[in-house]
Amino acid sequence: MAGLEVGPRSTPNGLSCSPVSLGRVSRDVEVLAEPSDEPGLVDAWRALAEAQGNAFTTPEWYAAYARHYGHDAPPFVVRVRDADGTLAGLLPLCRSGRTVRFAGANVGDRFGPVAQPGREAEVARAAAGALGREAVVLHNVDAGAPWVAALGDGLRGRVSATRLRGGVLPYVPLTGHTWETFLGARSRNFRQQVRRKERALVEGQGAVYRATSSPDEVRRDVAEFFRLHAARWDDREGGSTITSPTVHAFHDDFAAAALARGWLRMTFLEISGEAVAALYAWRIGGRYAYFQAGFDPAWAERSVGLVLMAHTVREAIAEGADEYDLLLGDETYKARFATDEREVSTLVVAGALDPTRLLAQVDAGVRRATDGMSPEMRARLRDLAKPVIARMPGTRSR
Repeated sequence: MAGLEVGPRSTPNGLSCSPVSLGRVSRDVEVLAEPSDEPGLVDAWRALAEAQGNAFTTPEWYAAYARHYGHDAPPFVVRVRDADGTLAGLLPLCRSGRTVRFAGANVGDRFGPVAQPGREAEVARAAAGALGREAVVLHNVDAGAPWVAALGDGLRGRVSATRLRGGVLPYVPLTGHTWETFLGARSRNFRQQVRRKERALVEGQGAVYRATSSPDEVRRDVAEFFRLHAARWDDREGGSTITSPTVHAFHDDFAAAALARGWLRMTFLEISGEAVAALYAWRIGGRYAYFQAGFDPAWAERSVGLVLMAHTVREAIAEGADEYDLLLGDETYKARFATDEREVSTLVVAGALDPTRLLAQVDAGVRRATDGMSPEMRARLRDLAKPVIARMPGTRSR
């Protein structure tokens, strides 16, 4: 099959693009600083991301990133089309210092190629050809995913991956469940707590659930969510990672876009007109994804967070979602709901002597060395090492 004859081109990001041949099939691979300039691309991109159920790789996430972080780490897309013009997939990326990363990885939980089902490795290999000898940092990608090796194969020169750290994304398969069968699969203590505590709040305190449903509510509700989230974390070791004004502005934009697309699931538990708990989630494709929550500490003994999360699981089942994804983190409260988990890794893919890979090896060694330390000692070392940590390839500046 004849490919599209596209000669080498330079882009505002200093990268090049050209036809890439995979077996007998040629691909049209192009680096785009402004993906919205290509007719139909954003809609096709969104459809693929929705099919994957991943908010973090949607054009809406990319656009919010570009607006609020793009001045420091300019975003771009490596787009891969088949010879007939069909979109095979793309990588939404950014340039951060000496490295290329997924755009929005500093504020998101799971990343990978946006591609037609089963073609992730093919798209990654083709896209890598446009990246030259760039060092690539992959935050929170599926552990052992074949596309990671394919990306390395497509990069120019001898490259390999260095693992910085791992993580888990707990989730609950919901297919075939009713609310009663979901509860029936949990412990008797869990079932009793959820039912008793919800009844005490709804019947005893007049609590009601409210979901953000109109554009006029978004900015106010995002601010209320962050207020409750901060209250939840104020007295906890390490604090919240999403407290900066830039993160707040990012989610003002993304939540508004998510509402317009029908994805937003921002829910509040209110008593006498005041929110005592908030949960920020999305429903994209078959996945209902919990992102963050918060609650008023004055109501902690009434388990308002547990009750609100249980309510959103019930809502996800009623909507026909395939799963309830609790996203990144192995916190105890997630374990009360989740029955399965995905493993993710943060990797650096680069040449053996690339400075970024060497720094990654130091980074990984430091993490291993501090694993057994007390939280107080780790915090003290972090404070002393902040100038160095800021340069580490695995750092996610929010």
